[in-house]
Amino acid sequence: MKSNKRILSVILAALMVLMTFAMSACSNNNAETGKNEDTPGAQNVTPTEVEGDTEEELSDYELRQRIPDNVPEMKFNGAELRVATTDGDQYEEEIVAEELNGDACNDAVYNRNVKVEDRFDIKITCQRDGSPYSIPAKIAKAGTDDYHLIGCYDYMSYQPINSQSVLNWLTIPYVDLNQPWHNKLANDDATVNGILYTVCSDLATTSMTYTHCVFANLDLATNYGYAASDLYGLVNEGKWTIDQLSAMVSDMYVDLNGNGKSDIANDQYGFGDCIVNPADVWFNAFGGHYVGRDDDGNVVITFMDDKTVSELEKLLDFHYNNQGFAKLSTQYDEQKWFLNGQLVFAPMRFYAAFATLRDMESPYSMLPYPKWDEAQQNYYTNADDKFTVFCIATSLYSQIDFIGPVYEVLCAESYKSVYPAYYDVALKGKYSTDQETADMVELIMAGRLFDFSFQFGETVFQRIPYMIRDCLADNNANIASKYKGIQKAMTKQMEKIFNKVYELEP
Repeated sequence: MKSNKRILSVILAALMVLMTFAMSACSNNNAETGKNEDTPGAQNVTPTEVEGDTEEELSDYELRQRIPDNVPEMKFNGAELRVATTDGDQYEEEIVAEELNGDACNDAVYNRNVKVEDRFDIKITCQRDGSPYSIPAKIAKAGTDDYHLIGCYDYMSYQPINSQSVLNWLTIPYVDLNQPWHNKLANDDATVNGILYTVCSDLATTSMTYTHCVFANLDLATNYGYAASDLYGLVNEGKWTIDQLSAMVSDMYVDLNGNGKSDIANDQYGFGDCIVNPADVWFNAFGGHYVGRDDDGNVVITFMDDKTVSELEKLLDFHYNNQGFAKLSTQYDEQKWFLNGQLVFAPMRFYAAFATLRDMESPYSMLPYPKWDEAQQNYYTNADDKFTVFCIATSLYSQIDFIGPVYEVLCAESYKSVYPAYYDVALKGKYSTDQETADMVELIMAGRLFDFSFQFGETVFQRIPYMIRDCLADNNANIASKYKGIQKAMTKQMEKIFNKVYELEP
C-alpha cells in the first residue's frame, strides 16, 4: 500500500535524525513484522482520509496533518492535566518543554503543548518521580487525583498492574488505539483477555529512541575490507547472520599499544558490549518470543526449546572465544569505546546517536541485529525495557472524559508535529540523502518486537526475558537446567496473578 510506505518513510526520516544529531541541532537535554502496515505510524492511513489532494501530491508532513484525531471540540475551563513520569531528562522531555530555545526537538514539544492547551483550555504539567510505578496504588487507595497520567518503565508495569490500581485503556473514551500515533505492536502484545493496563504511543518517544540496533564505524569497517556497501549488501541479501558477524569480528583486533595484552582501554576490537540490556535482544533477534498466545488467547511460555540451547552455546562462543570480542565492564560502555574508535561494531540504542555520538567524527551507520541463519526470513530487535508506558489510576475513573480526549490529542499532535521536527532536522544532515542508511533503519523499525514478558519479567516470568543475559554473564551453558528450576514457580505465579488481574478463568 503506497500510503503505508509514505507514512513509514516519515518514521524512517525521524529516526535518521538520531544519527544526524551526531553533527547537528538536537541536544541531549508478530513474528513477521516486516510488513509496513504493522509498523507504528503506518496503519490506518488511506487515500480516503485526505481531502482535496491525492496522496501522491502530498508531502509526508502534509499527509500526517490530514489524519483527523476524531476528538470533538471541548473546553475544560483551565483544568490542569497532571503527569508523573520517571526521573530523567529524556522522560520529562517526552511531556513538557519549559520554553522555546531554538532546539528543534524541544520547540516541537513546547508548540505541541501550547496547541493542545489552547484547544482544550487546559494546562499540562509534569512531575518527575523516582518510582512513578508505585503512584497508582497510592492515589487509588487514597481516592485522590494527584496525577491524571503516570508514565513508567515498561519493565516495572507489573507493580501498578498487580496492585489492580490502574484502568483498562480499552475502556477509555476517545482513545482510538487503531490510530497511527499509538504503538500497535506494543499494545497488541500487552493486551490480555481484552484488557490493556499500560499503553504506548508516539507521546512515548523513548519507544523509538530506545530501539536496539548494531552501530557500525564505517571507516574502521573499511579498514578491515568491508565498505559500507558490503555491509548493506550482507543485510539485503539475508546473509547478515550471527555466524557472519562472528567470522568478521574474529579478524578485527589490533593491539594498539603493542604490549601483548588484550585491553579495551588500549586496543581495538571488532565488537564489544557489557552483558546487560544488549544481551536481552539476541533471543528476539533470532526470531524467538518469550511468551505467546494459545488458540484461546491465553498467555503461554514459548521460550525454551532445543534452538534456545543452541543459541546460547553460539553466543557464549562469540562472547568468550572470539579474539575480536571485547567484554565491557560497565553499562553503556559501548558508547564510550565506539566513540573513541576502538569498536568496529557496537550494539546500542538509537538514543546513543544524539546522547553520546554527537561529537563523533568518523562516519557511522546502523544495522539490524544479525539473524540466526539465512533461513530466517526477517531481522528482528526489541526496545530497551525502560521505554515509557502510560497508565491511569482507578481513582481517576470519574475524570476519564477529561483524560481520554486530551491524551488522544497529545498523541496525535506528537505524531503530527514532534516527529516531523526530527524529520526537518534530518533534511539538513549528512544522512538526509543516504537511502541505504534509510533502508537499514526501515528494516530495524519493521522488525521491532515488544515482547509482553518484559512487563512481568521480574515476577511472574521469573527473569526469562533476562535468562540469556544471566547465562552469558555467568558463562553458563546449562540454560535448560536453569529454566527447569523456575518452571514450577512460573506456572504458579501465572495461575495466581494472571487469573486475578486479567480476569481469567482458573
